[in-house]
Amino acid sequence: MINRRNILFIHVDQMHWQAMSAYGNAHVKTPAMDRIAADGVSFRASYSANPVCCPARTCWYTGRMSSEHGTAHNGTEHQLRDELPDLGEWLRDNGDYETVYSGKWHITRAVTKNFNGIHWSPLAKGEHSDPPVSRACMGFLDNYEGDKPFFLNAGFVNPHDCCFQSGAQGGEGKFTFDSEVPESELPPLPDNFDVYRGRPVSKDAGEERFMRYYRYVYYRWVEMVDAEIGRLYDALINSRFADNTVVIFSSDHGEGLGFHGRTSKSNMVEESWRVPMIIVDPQRRRQGQEDHDHLSISVDVPATICDYADVPPLPNMTIGRSLRPLVEETSTDWHEYIVGENWQGSGKIGIRDATHKTIFYGDGGQICIYNLETDPLEMNDLYGKQEGNTVLAKHENHLLEYLDKIEVYDPADANPKARATYKTYVDWYSRLKAEARS
Repeated sequence: MINRRNILFIHVDQMHWQAMSAYGNAHVKTPAMDRIAADGVSFRASYSANPVCCPARTCWYTGRMSSEHGTAHNGTEHQLRDELPDLGEWLRDNGDYETVYSGKWHITRAVTKNFNGIHWSPLAKGEHSDPPVSRACMGFLDNYEGDKPFFLNAGFVNPHDCCFQSGAQGGEGKFTFDSEVPESELPPLPDNFDVYRGRPVSKDAGEERFMRYYRYVYYRWVEMVDAEIGRLYDALINSRFADNTVVIFSSDHGEGLGFHGRTSKSNMVEESWRVPMIIVDPQRRRQGQEDHDHLSISVDVPATICDYADVPPLPNMTIGRSLRPLVEETSTDWHEYIVGENWQGSGKIGIRDATHKTIFYGDGGQICIYNLETDPLEMNDLYGKQEGNTVLAKHENHLLEYLDKIEVYDPADANPKARATYKTYVDWYSRLKAEARS
């Protein structure tokens, strides 16, 4: 008989933090995710450690920030440091867990090194590859007879199919069928469609139609993955493990979805950086509640998993904190602020506290500051204004505090392409420390 908690980590790829009907979105129907939200607690101020696939997922599974673990950007040249354990190894060796993985991994270390890989597909198209992911996990729940607790991971691809917009008959994007969708069914454009980095951006009618259709199709991909999540969640609820399994649901990063006139990821605006995060406790503590007060960063996920597994935190995990005390309503020290990184191109750094956010851009050194209480769509840049100056001084100090906590990875033997990425953050962080000393 298994007495220790099982853990089911369900994650999707590139999901906008409000792309759920449970959160009031009238343009998408997500009955499965809505059920998970109704059974658990939704942490609504949750963010990705680095809003792009490989770095974000490596943060999940190592508990380290993207400037620490080696996978600073997408691509096999950005190798995860060999000496860092991942959650599969850590829970297996320290908690005697059966560690199981199905679906998208997208980390440079082989998933089978520390997980029992029950399904994965080289075809990163969720419309085709997500159904086998849910069915493999359902098969595991139906057939597992071991005495060890399990750590089961379901890595779904969608709604990431939004990245594939062309091909025969429109490809996964279905963009050939734009004209067949009635105007009345297309979601409206967001209010900040023509504002980016606090500045107006001109758009033409063609761009507006494209973006409305893009939003329509994106929500259909969300509904596709919701169906698979529903099958898996039903299987868990109807299994012998239902009363002893913690469920964690999140996304590796967000999606632009036409906000600021942009799509995709790799940005520190809310739509790209912010993610859904739900935890279902077997005792249904805080059932159906939304927590808007506690800031969370995605390295809190491995901290939470280790806590529920009753194993020590991953080595040198200095930023992540367990969400379990917040679920169980016990006292805990919590983040005053969070820091997110993105090392694509010239890089970006985001800092958020309870009310304000600062984005530092590496391309030209622009800084944008927003009051998220009064300006949640980030349309009014406060840089250079009295309020902004006060926030900037505070956030610059937070960034220096953050740098004192992390171990910046600077490998001497990296290949040239990876070296350019590492140099972006090494030089940036070194400059900040030097300026603080002067």
